[in-house]
Amino acid sequence: MAKIMLLANTEVGVKIINFFVSSDDEIVALYLSGSYPDIDKKIIQKSRVSKDRVFNYNALKSQSHLEWLKSEKIDVLITVYWPFLLKRQVFEIAEKTVNFHPAMLPINRGWYPHVHSLIDGSVSGVSLHEIDDNADTGKIWAQKEVQIIHTDTAKTIYERLQIEIVKLFKDNWLNIKSGFLKPFIQDEKNAIYHSKDELIELDHINLSKVQTIEETLNLLRARSFGDMGFSYFEKDGVKTYVNIRLSKNVNMTKEKD
Repeated sequence: MAKIMLLANTEVGVKIINFFVSSDDEIVALYLSGSYPDIDKKIIQKSRVSKDRVFNYNALKSQSHLEWLKSEKIDVLITVYWPFLLKRQVFEIAEKTVNFHPAMLPINRGWYPHVHSLIDGSVSGVSLHEIDDNADTGKIWAQKEVQIIHTDTAKTIYERLQIEIVKLFKDNWLNIKSGFLKPFIQDEKNAIYHSKDELIELDHINLSKVQTIEETLNLLRARSFGDMGFSYFEKDGVKTYVNIRLSKNVNMTKEKD
C-alpha cells in the first residue's frame, strides 16, 4: 500500500480518483486547483477522502501544513493536469513523484501541446514523469506516442490523449510504486517549450499572409474545439471567428433548392 498525496484536476483527475478508490493505496491528502469547480465537486464526491484531508492548493504555501505532510510519510506525490508549478519544498516531501503531461517529452513541454502538434506536425503522445524545479523537465517514467489523424481537431486529439494517459498510468502504476520501473533522463537536444501566451498570436489570422492550404487547415483545426472556434480574422473593425469540422465521409444530405 502506498500513501499518496494527490493534486487532481480536470476529468483526468476524476478518472484517477476512480482508479484509487478501487485500489489498496491510501490518499492521505487531496488537493484541488479551483480551475473547474464542478469537476472539483465530482473529485471530492468520488474520492472517499475525509473532508479534513481535502485542501485548496493555497494550503501548500503554509509551512505548518508542509510540516504536517512530512509527518505523514508520503510515498508518492501525483499531479494530474495540475496547472501550477510546485516548489522544491513541496515535491521533496514525497519519496517519489509522478506528473501527467499530454506530450512526448521533451517535445512540447508547457501549455497546449496538442495544439502545437496539430500546427507544426510534431510528434504527439503522453508522458508520466518525475517532478523537478522546471516545467515538464523531470525524468520520464513511461510514455506513449499517440498518432494524429487527418480528421483530428484540438478537441478530438485532446480527448484521445486523456484516454491514453490514464491507460498509461494504470499500466505502469504498480511498477512505479514498487520501484521496479526506473525513470530515464530527457534528451535536452530535442526539448521544445511553449508558453500559455503563444496562443494569443496564433489565434489571429492574417488575411494577407501567404501560406499553403495545408498550413491554414492545420491552424484552423488546432484552434477548433467542438463548437468553439478560437481563430479569427479582423475586417472593417469586426472580428470573425472560424470553426472547422472534418469528416472521413462526404455528407450526403441533399441540398435544398
